[in-house]
Amino acid sequence: MSSPESPVVVVGAGIIGLSAAWHLAGLGQRVLLLDSGTVAGGTTTAGAGFVGQWAAGYAWYWNESERDVEQYGIDFYRDLAGAGHGPTGYRQNGNVWLTVTERGRADHLPPFEQHPLRPAGARTLTPAEAADLVPGLDPAAVTAGFLHPDGIQISAPDTARALTASARARGVEIREHTPVSGLEARDGSVTGLRTAGGEVISADRVVLAAGSWTNALLAPFGRELPTVRVVASRLVTTPFGLPGSLPTLMLPELHGLWVREHRGGLTYGAGPGYEPLHVGGADRRDEPARRPVRTDLLDAMRTYLHPIVARLLPAAASVLGVDETPTQGVVSMTADRNFIVGAVPELRGLVVAGGDNESGVTHGPGLGRIAAELSVTGTTTVGDASRYAPARFPAAAPTEAEVVAMMPARREADARRAGAVS
Repeated sequence: MSSPESPVVVVGAGIIGLSAAWHLAGLGQRVLLLDSGTVAGGTTTAGAGFVGQWAAGYAWYWNESERDVEQYGIDFYRDLAGAGHGPTGYRQNGNVWLTVTERGRADHLPPFEQHPLRPAGARTLTPAEAADLVPGLDPAAVTAGFLHPDGIQISAPDTARALTASARARGVEIREHTPVSGLEARDGSVTGLRTAGGEVISADRVVLAAGSWTNALLAPFGRELPTVRVVASRLVTTPFGLPGSLPTLMLPELHGLWVREHRGGLTYGAGPGYEPLHVGGADRRDEPARRPVRTDLLDAMRTYLHPIVARLLPAAASVLGVDETPTQGVVSMTADRNFIVGAVPELRGLVVAGGDNESGVTHGPGLGRIAAELSVTGTTTVGDASRYAPARFPAAAPTEAEVVAMMPARREADARRAGAVS
């Protein structure tokens, strides 16, 4: 049991850490939340802010557990938007998957059409039906579509600010610009942590939600997570009158292209804007920049995407490449593409929540809840915690290049071609 004067300390104030702190306070805990910079000033700020049930046809390696975590996030953001803690940009616009070739239609739509977790109201779209749902879409540019009507959009930075206000209203103490340099332990149990300024904070329960910075804190205790840190990029155009009702568009056959409306313009991204940090020679314990600047990735993404987006949404052609605003962050992908949330076997009292798999905004509320409940009760009421336990991996992690080689194929069609699924 924790001593009355000792808080539960959460390290990392991204969306997962904020959620963990919020849920811990809701469980009656005194909570101290620390971040090395500003709240949600790292990868969360770069979040594109579209949320959906990816386990129902898009992420073939996920099941009911991830679907439940996703639905929890959808409900959480709806409730937060109505709680009066500030604007969140919440809207239920739905998610529309599109294909641009007949091969793409055959490869990527059946997993949605046949999925046992297919949500109510989901349906296949002809090109004309897709154009009716997607303002400005040229139906001649697509071969088919599929609608998940319950998908939502939020502003990740605005939502983080609203969640911060809600957490503070619950009594969470938040300290910004307080880097943690190490964990304190005795006899196999966590006893607190040290800040870069030399302060020692006593705590017999810690939730480590530091994203791509997690392994540097875990390594001294013989545990590292099998993750690979990846620079993720997106672009934001100037406004051109695009209506806010635009659903989030997903085109998996085009290097995972996604497109959504942003303040009358577009924000969009795809595979050419991504690169693992180790490709540039970074060691897994090197601390990445909170907000990296990789102009080469942005240029590659522009070259690939501008003609594609202009074909899909002809009205966007005039603004593509004109004063576009880039945003980049560092996401953590895991060896099995599932999340890592749970007790660290080597250190009692320590719960880790990491490996966002580039879907931290979608899953952050649920993963934060799981981390909080495991820290307080040892069990959770959302999802299957055994799927996320750090102990499913060996304590000694492979290199980041080896993690990439271990990861299952991103698309079910690719996995089928490789013989990974029947």
